[in-house]
Amino acid sequence: MEYLTRKKKSFKNWIIGSLVVLICVILYALYFVKSSLAPMDGELQLKNLTSPVSVIRDQFGIPHIKAKNNKDAFRALGFVVASERLFQMEMERRMANGELAEIFGKRMLATDKLFRTLSLRQSMSSMLDHKIRTNTLDPKMWNELESFYDGVNQFQYNEKLPLEFSLLGIKPRPFSALDGYAFIGLMSFSFGVATSEEPLMTKLRIRLGSELSNELRNEMTPYEVHEIEKEKNAALKSKRVVEARDHYPVMKILVDLEQGFPLFEGSNGWVISGKRSVTGFPILANDPHIAYSNPGVWFEAHIETPDYESYGHFLSILPFPVLSHNKERGWGLTMSLIDDMDLYREKLNPKFKSYQFKNLEIPYQERLEVIKVKGEKAYEMLVLTTQHGPIMDEVFTNPEDKSLALKWAFHGIENDPLLALYKMGSAQSMEEFKSAVSLGRAPGLNILYADKKNIGWWMFGEIAKKSPHSPTDFILDGSSGLDEYEGLLSFDQKPHLENPTSGLIVSANSRPEGSPLIPDNMRGDWQPDDRYKSLLTILSKKEKWSVPELKEVQTLSLNLENKLILDELLKTVAFQNIWKKERAANYLQILKKWNFESSVHSIAPSLYYTWCREITKILLKDLSPEEFETFTKLPNNWNFLKRVVLSPDSVWWKKFDRQKVFTTGFNNTIESLREALGEDSAGWAWGHLHTVEYVHPIGRVRPFNKIFNIGPIEINGAYNEINNQKPSGYSDGFNVKAGPSTRRIISFDHPEIGWGILPSGNSGHLLSPFYKDQVELFAKGLYREEWLDDKDIFAHQTHELNLVPAK
Repeated sequence: MEYLTRKKKSFKNWIIGSLVVLICVILYALYFVKSSLAPMDGELQLKNLTSPVSVIRDQFGIPHIKAKNNKDAFRALGFVVASERLFQMEMERRMANGELAEIFGKRMLATDKLFRTLSLRQSMSSMLDHKIRTNTLDPKMWNELESFYDGVNQFQYNEKLPLEFSLLGIKPRPFSALDGYAFIGLMSFSFGVATSEEPLMTKLRIRLGSELSNELRNEMTPYEVHEIEKEKNAALKSKRVVEARDHYPVMKILVDLEQGFPLFEGSNGWVISGKRSVTGFPILANDPHIAYSNPGVWFEAHIETPDYESYGHFLSILPFPVLSHNKERGWGLTMSLIDDMDLYREKLNPKFKSYQFKNLEIPYQERLEVIKVKGEKAYEMLVLTTQHGPIMDEVFTNPEDKSLALKWAFHGIENDPLLALYKMGSAQSMEEFKSAVSLGRAPGLNILYADKKNIGWWMFGEIAKKSPHSPTDFILDGSSGLDEYEGLLSFDQKPHLENPTSGLIVSANSRPEGSPLIPDNMRGDWQPDDRYKSLLTILSKKEKWSVPELKEVQTLSLNLENKLILDELLKTVAFQNIWKKERAANYLQILKKWNFESSVHSIAPSLYYTWCREITKILLKDLSPEEFETFTKLPNNWNFLKRVVLSPDSVWWKKFDRQKVFTTGFNNTIESLREALGEDSAGWAWGHLHTVEYVHPIGRVRPFNKIFNIGPIEINGAYNEINNQKPSGYSDGFNVKAGPSTRRIISFDHPEIGWGILPSGNSGHLLSPFYKDQVELFAKGLYREEWLDDKDIFAHQTHELNLVPAK
């Protein structure tokens, strides 16, 4: 008995001791994390400042930076951004430079191999060397760039580092302009689908034939195949290499990065002229669609000097805003999705380190890359480069995908996207702004502009003149010379609009419309035109618009094209062949009464969008699982569905019975929803399927998701609706991966107060009051004010930090 008593007492002491240790660990962790909070009050010395700089944070943690000159302002901006987003900056740098495996291990090696192959840093380094040699480097811009990175480096070497650095064992390294330039390359690459679409469509054309595969293309255009390609296709078909595995590694990498890393997806934007607004002044509205992450992609800050003012949305690793407005003008953007990259199949001769072009042997370039891998031996790889671009052999591992070179506008020796951004931000007139946009070679963007009198739209980035005989959504021939570009459109030749008589410009990632300059053979990886048509229809209904009304438009969970699709489905489905007719009548009634808005409480979108997916699954049953999943991640997928549903004459209905497909698809929908949400259709609300989680890079691994991630949260909207909430293919259900990264509305009758929102918050620090303070507002489709005037800033001030020159 005494022995048992001692044992119980010992066990009790062990429990108490363990709890004490656990509490001490938690308290220490909290102290450690709290000690790395951004300095927001008091006075700090900063080297290389020439005058004091004031940093006032408002009630949403937006820093308002006031300095006496631009270099001091950008140095302070670098310090402030690093204090809130240093780990995000480190991840952006490592992604673009191919250095993730060094901290995450072998599972990120494929990602590093991709971005080393893409040569983002080397390309920008060559561009800068060229500018130095030709004496064309803008000294003022470069001084402000270097000031920003000096501020970043002063923070990381003098202040407490974020928790993530300790968890992953990251040692600080100086940031430089090349880190920022390389990240623009990563951002640009995430727009394009060529490295997944072209191998897939080439294989499907061979296997399915030209008629069926043509309807799988993003744009159905007639195409010819020259004799060399015909011979190659016949050889591929005879060897049946089209059956090989692991065809689409780039898509897999990008999908994986959507969990925790912000990749660019799409956007909505419009500008209305003064004659179309109730105030008589232009209004700018914009919401770029980007992969959700924690922290989000944008850091908001307001900078003011005697020579410069910007309320900007910054990529944290860059000093110049990508979205901006001030008291005179502002701009937004959408991804143009112009086809600025193509894969060419080269004929390589490793013996002579050359490739063949027009019967000539031309030496290729070689570069050794060494990738550090945590817990493993470093991985070494040779990157070969031809006149078309880098060879993707380390990325594409299948025999039929070897010797593919990536031709991409970003690699151009004169591509300086930061210079264009810098000059856009400092423009003093519409003409100066337009001139700045003309400098951009890549990435491909639509720039939407407004000031107190004008509205405009221009395309940022190269548009190649491509041969109508070369279908550039397929792999091109690199050796014959038959598939080479025929030149580039000049800036004035690109589609654009300035002060149109309609008083309205809309952009939503679809094929551009409204400009007389749009070439017939201009190709792009366009998103479906649903959002464009919905916005244009709605905005054309009223002559004059107010800001409150435009807020409602911007947050509409609506796609007007869905009515056309659903009407066709309902009139074609064979009711007599639907299982359990007594329940089916109720389901069909729910769909017939749908107002086409996808609220989290609505059942109809669960039925409708699942039905669309089930139809696609039936039609594409002959694709391999990997081919199917890759296809469903492409914009082609929704275009294909619309095409076949709305066209009884589609060639696909020669292969399938149209009514049977719709009916079987509906039956499969009911079974799918029962399995996912239960027998009772009252529990089939859209929000139970449609959720968003803001994932942190460390939160990709359990149990860290409970600490670092935000959500899941039920959210209104759906893919291709104005409130564009995008899943990633079909494999993860309707879980949202990307959507509005911000919503902005600026009316130029009083631009001193704009309207905006971030999905989570401005800070990336777990214990910051500005860490996730906007989550609920965003989910409800609400906005907050963005202040430019001192009186408003002081009225909403929560913190003030004064940065002074170091003694």
